Amino acid sequence: MGLYVYAVGSSSAGELPPLQGVLDRPTYRLDAGALCAVVSECPIDTVRAERRHIAATQRVLAGLNAQFDLLPMAFGTVTKSEADLRHFLAENRDVLTAQLKRVSGAVEMSLRLSLEVPDPIAYLVERTPALQAARERTFRRRKQPSYDDRIRLGQMFDDALRRYRDARTEQVVAAVGASCAEVIALPVREEKEIANLAVLVSRSGLDQFEAAVHASAAQIDEDIAFSIGGPWPPHNFVQFDPHDQSSTGPSIRRERGHVHHR
Repeated sequence: MGLYVYAVGSSSAGELPPLQGVLDRPTYRLDAGALCAVVSECPIDTVRAERRHIAATQRVLAGLNAQFDLLPMAFGTVTKSEADLRHFLAENRDVLTAQLKRVSGAVEMSLRLSLEVPDPIAYLVERTPALQAARERTFRRRKQPSYDDRIRLGQMFDDALRRYRDARTEQVVAAVGASCAEVIALPVREEKEIANLAVLVSRSGLDQFEAAVHASAAQIDEDIAFSIGGPWPPHNFVQFDPHDQSSTGPSIRRERGHVHHR
């Protein structure tokens, strides 16, 4: 019987809460020296990214994250047997232990900033004399601007938006940095988004972090909206890839595909 692997943690952790996992199988802890894995029996080789499986995985991780330090495994991680999983934990003990130390006592929060305006480019042009002048030069003639002129103007807009994003992100990170252990800047998803930050925060410091965010919001452009999410397992702070063939061999498998945890 294969095992679905939800997370890796320390074997010194306390008793797990009763949780139903993928395929309605109960979860349990498999110990291997100083490490353990949270698993459930899995009679199929591949767990596809279906809504019910994603929901079950997230439910288990959320239940664990409330109490325990853990390294969440990628969705769909399946191992052939307990022996294979114990071998994986033993072979990668040092790396996994270092990652657990990195996230000890902490959870992941998200912090997103976005411009609450109809047109971000028009918003920046109004506040940037250099962009205003470039737009006037490009469109002052009656004939349509050339393709190259439009490309150059578009690049100026893109550069201005990037600088604006960088400056506001640095401002916010400086304001909240003392209330968190680490901050990672993730790619923004749309034009109005200014920053998409993953933040590692101690469980005991969540109130302090939220207070720092609110203080930062009061000091930044009033057209920027803040959004806080979490707490979640520290997905973005687990740098070890359990599917790297150099470390796991063929015994651990997963369904390929990106799954958002937010």
